[in-house]
Amino acid sequence: MSDSPLPVDLSSPLRRRLLRAALLAPAVGALATLPGCSMPVQVEGTFLQPWRSHLDWTMADWQRSVGLAQRLGCKQLVLQWTGIHGAPEGDWHLSDAGLRMLFTAAGEAGITVRVGLPFEQSWWQAIGGDDAALQAFFASSLARAQQWLAQAPWARLQAFGGWYLPYEIEQYHWADPARVQWLGQWLHGLHAAAQARGGDCGDCAISTYFSRLQTSGRLETVWASLLDQVPLRPMVQDGVGVAGAGNVQQLKPLLAMLKQRGVAFDAIVELFRELPGENHDGTQFKGETADAARIERQLAWARDSGAEHVLVYALDPWLSQDTPQAKALRRQWGL
Repeated sequence: MSDSPLPVDLSSPLRRRLLRAALLAPAVGALATLPGCSMPVQVEGTFLQPWRSHLDWTMADWQRSVGLAQRLGCKQLVLQWTGIHGAPEGDWHLSDAGLRMLFTAAGEAGITVRVGLPFEQSWWQAIGGDDAALQAFFASSLARAQQWLAQAPWARLQAFGGWYLPYEIEQYHWADPARVQWLGQWLHGLHAAAQARGGDCGDCAISTYFSRLQTSGRLETVWASLLDQVPLRPMVQDGVGVAGAGNVQQLKPLLAMLKQRGVAFDAIVELFRELPGENHDGTQFKGETADAARIERQLAWARDSGAEHVLVYALDPWLSQDTPQAKALRRQWGL
């Protein structure tokens, strides 16, 4: 493996959303039901990506967000992470009181919570760096995750629905089999620590997407190697929000491999579309809620993909915010 740094993959949908969350419009406080509209079928879950602003959320805020998911028929909420280590403005974590409010609201709505571990901001630099930097990241981040999990009480709560590893696996940064081996060892360590805390719902899910960066690596090859090392639950992003509708075609080999191996996976349908911008380094991402016709086509793909569950990214904010596009989608879905 060369010691020259690899470029950061800015085609990653969650990467771009992470960089520019401040652009999201405010969420509406209440949604009125409108007659004569059809609800989307088989939307079984949604993500919630918390930020520092969520530190100030009250029980009413959590109930509003969870209530929207309930009204759409969701049975699962994926809390993308519980905090961020290494954020430019300093580390932060959701308080135990805030998380208990979320669990209370979810339990009242009949929704389970898949809990994301704290996210390591240096992930992007590490996977784009040399081998020494990558191995150092794996060692330090695993130690912090093990320490956090050892004290995490969430698996004991009734609404707990498993663990989520808040990272994304693509094929560009993992074309080298040695790096895939190290990745698998790291994921095995995270999985073992989570399983020790998880009881019957201790399975670990992690997102994956097809990178548009040119590489000799193949997404299905990366995943075949990882699944040989550790049992994980892939959550396959459709990538349509950033890469366009044709991105789902690039996922066919991965889906075929998962089916052939009998691996349970979920599909993630993105509810937003990226808007053109002058800055192409990912730091000025702009997006808006996609139109219902496009989303319905994505849902049809997800239902036919073989996924065990179909989740959307994400009701909050792309369905809940007070924008013309979000309002139009709510009207289409009868919310």
